[in-house]
Amino acid sequence: MPVIYRPSGRALEYSFLALNHYIGCTHGCFYCYVPTMPLFKDRDFTNPDVRPDIINRIEKEAPRYAGTNERVLLCFTCDPYQPIDKKEKVTRSVIRVLRKYNIPFQILTKGGLRAKRDFDLYGARDAFATTLTFIKEDDSKKHEPNAATPGNRIKALIEAHSQGIETWVSLEPVIDIRQTLELIEITQNCVDYYKIGKLNHLKSDINWRDFGIEAIRICEKYNKPYYIKDDLAYHLNGIEFTNTDKRLATI
Repeated sequence: MPVIYRPSGRALEYSFLALNHYIGCTHGCFYCYVPTMPLFKDRDFTNPDVRPDIINRIEKEAPRYAGTNERVLLCFTCDPYQPIDKKEKVTRSVIRVLRKYNIPFQILTKGGLRAKRDFDLYGARDAFATTLTFIKEDDSKKHEPNAATPGNRIKALIEAHSQGIETWVSLEPVIDIRQTLELIEITQNCVDYYKIGKLNHLKSDINWRDFGIEAIRICEKYNKPYYIKDDLAYHLNGIEFTNTDKRLATI
């Protein structure tokens, strides 16, 4: 199985290409679907490790994607800046290989300012993103106990944006709509793009139509490009909105 792969299903709405260089994650997010995947049936998901021979494998596969405009997302089934990366620094090595072959990348992390270490490697076609679910630190600690705090993640966005790096935010899962909508308001100065979804895999009594309408209104108020994911768009029948797809590097 290739290490640079084409996602399917909901993941495809985030990226045409992806790469997972760690196995497992210590962030402990209660809503995470990955621990239920067959890959982790006989493995402790909370005890992450580096994928075997990962850099050599990327080196072998990368030439076929050289010069592509399809961004490679790091990562779907792990976090590129979970604590293990402070020691292993594999994320930096992965980025170096992608840059070597002129392959654009996008980082999606809840590691906050740990990601700052590698901002010097970003080019004009690359992007930095974080998942934001809450403003209140107590709520984040309850649902994402070992991830960086919301404030720390926002500081990483501010730092990346100040360095001229394209930034975006994944607003999924949506657990508290008031906090999610406020996150758009308080980050619009340092975020270039929002990808907006809903809460999947878990039951909710949220009125997704009302939420979607308000999220679109706020984005358009600040003239911010956005992408409404299919699961949320399902509830917006009859509502006009303009999705912006940034899975491709346009430079």
